[in-house]
Amino acid sequence: MIMKMRLDTIYKVKEFVGLADRYDGKVEVSSGRCTVNGKSILGILSLDLSGDLFVKMEEKEDSYCFVKELQIWGLCMEGMQR
Repeated sequence: MIMKMRLDTIYKVKEFVGLADRYDGKVEVSSGRCTVNGKSILGILSLDLSGDLFVKMEEKEDSYCFVKELQIWGLCMEGMQR
């Protein structure tokens, strides 16, 4: 699954990493040509956070719950894409 997001504050990055850490699958965050581990706060902070980010995640049993939590926190800009 791929989602478009904006993590333009440290608070949003912290919340995203906290949610991603509880998710069982692999989470990658991309900005331009750079891709980092979505469970690494330092990795995400090394990206250009002024624009849109793309989050790629493995489809697992708890994928839907992870996406719902992102939507509740207002972190997810668009719905899921396969």
